[in-house]
Amino acid sequence: MTAFAPGLSVTTRRLLLRPFDPSDARRIRVVIETRAPFLPPGAPGRPSGVAAWLARGAHELRRSGQGAHLAIEADGLIVGAISLFGTRWEAGTTEIGYGVHPLHRGRGYAPEAVLGLARWTFENTSLRRIELRADADNHASLRVAEKAGFVREGTLRAAAMRPDGPRDVVVFGLLGSDLCRGENGPGDGSGGTGETVRWR
Repeated sequence: MTAFAPGLSVTTRRLLLRPFDPSDARRIRVVIETRAPFLPPGAPGRPSGVAAWLARGAHELRRSGQGAHLAIEADGLIVGAISLFGTRWEAGTTEIGYGVHPLHRGRGYAPEAVLGLARWTFENTSLRRIELRADADNHASLRVAEKAGFVREGTLRAAAMRPDGPRDVVVFGLLGSDLCRGENGPGDGSGGTGETVRWR
C-alpha cells in the first residue's frame, strides 16, 4: 500500500473522521469568516476559495500518497480537522497533526480523534510509526499527545520559527506495538483541550 483510500473514514465513540466534501461549503465559509484557527494547511483564507479547496485542494495530500486531510465531525458539526502527512511508505512512518475549533475545545475531542486515527492507521496500512510534534510551550497539545498514548521522545531546540521567535519542539512517537500493549490513553478520549499542534 502506497496511498490512502479516497473514502478513508474512522468512527470513534463520539466522532466521525471523514474526507472534506463540497457539502461542507457553508460550514467552512463560517469558519473562515470567524477566523477560527483549526483548518489544515492550504485551506483558503477567504470564503471565495472554499468551493475550489473542497473540490480539489483538500484532497491533494491524499492524491499525492503523502497523507490525508479529514474533518472531525461530532453530532453533525465539523468541530476540527486531523491529518496524516509526511508519509514515508518505504520507512513505514507518518506524522499526525490536528486542530479543534475554539468553541469545541475542552471536550476531549482531540485525543479521541488522534487515537482513533492512529488505531485505524496501524490496523489498515503497513505503517508502523506515527510521529506527533508540538511546541514545548503548548501545554494543551502536549497533554493531548500523552492522553492519546504517544511517547515523549525528545526536544528539538529552537526547531520552529514563530512570529515571536524560535520555539523548542517536543517530538512524540507511537508504534503499533504500543497500542497492543495497552499503553494508549483513555479509550473514550476523555480530557484534553484540543489546541492545534504543528502542521506542515
